[in-house]
Amino acid sequence: MSKQKYYVNLNPISMDDVSPVKIPDSTLIQYEIEATPEELEQLDTLLNETQDHDMEIRNLFSFRHFDESMTETDQHEYQHGMDKIFDMLYELGTPETKKQIKELHMQNHEPKRNMRNNKH
Repeated sequence: MSKQKYYVNLNPISMDDVSPVKIPDSTLIQYEIEATPEELEQLDTLLNETQDHDMEIRNLFSFRHFDESMTETDQHEYQHGMDKIFDMLYELGTPETKKQIKELHMQNHEPKRNMRNNKH
């Protein structure tokens, strides 16, 4: 299958926005990718799952903010989702998108460390 250009907006309110045309809004950061329909579907699923999880985290602060372990676990899962999104954006990205992601250091292949467990 041939790839088509798309623009991905990671605005927290509308993270699931993937458009075949660039939106004329200078306040949005849009990542240009080239994807097959199957790759686009995978990215869409990942974006929706991560955005849904972000909404759950916001609810945690309202209803379960007293349970710090639940909050930390959910934040870790959300960050893991964002890491997967940036990995996929980098993989599908145009040269300009790859450059943007590298410059922003949004792709991190080092293992995440829990600062609470690091006692020297």
